[in-house]
Amino acid sequence: MIWGDYHTHSVFSHGKATIEQMVIRAVKLGLKEIAITDHGFRHFAYNVRRIDWPLINKEVAFLRKKYPQINIYLGLETNINSFRGGLDIKPYDSKVLDVTLAAYHKLVLPANVSDIFKFFIPNSWASMRNKFSPKLITRNTDAYIKSIENYDIDVLAHPNYGIKVDIGEVAKACAHFGTFFELNGRRIKMSDEELEIAGKTDVTFIFNSDAHDVERLGNVDLSIETVKRIGIPFERVANWDKLPNFRSRIKKDTAIEI
Repeated sequence: MIWGDYHTHSVFSHGKATIEQMVIRAVKLGLKEIAITDHGFRHFAYNVRRIDWPLINKEVAFLRKKYPQINIYLGLETNINSFRGGLDIKPYDSKVLDVTLAAYHKLVLPANVSDIFKFFIPNSWASMRNKFSPKLITRNTDAYIKSIENYDIDVLAHPNYGIKVDIGEVAKACAHFGTFFELNGRRIKMSDEELEIAGKTDVTFIFNSDAHDVERLGNVDLSIETVKRIGIPFERVANWDKLPNFRSRIKKDTAIEI
């Protein structure tokens, strides 16, 4: 079973439950850890508001004391908002985050005007037609790899959702930089062939529910079914019967020791 769920949402973005309700549910499920990872600041529809960010910080800190039996992490599902691999966070955001997810979403404010025409419009159009050109796939892949290289991304969330990349190359980048490759409990937008290619790399997978309510929290049945079908060993799943050591945490611990 999974020991932690690191992709969850609350009423502060697209979720239906409070942070405390999500934590209570996680405790009842027997999870050892939970990360609250609401949508990033530049999402048009479901973003965390900057004005609410201090409140989220305080609530997570309060709940850590109230529920010492579970580790509660402050996270964010950041948005890849540029073909150059930019994310919608500032350096000072990363300092307070315990877990950083990165993903592509359609309804995101681009980093600049050129990204509208080179990144978001082409991908939206291709997604609607379900037809991505090789050139666009290469551009998308480069954007993902640049993000993974330039930011301490702990989890690459729902790869290929609303976009198309070279899964093998992205998985290799995740493996090289220590970013976990998510098998999302709500949606997996990769073919079995792509998953087999990812499985042949050294990447480490992670199961997350992407829960937007308490009922879906901890539900990774789709993830389990997928690795069984593809033949990926459960030992390669970072949070299966163990706790993951996140990339950003390793860096912070090293920085403290130095």
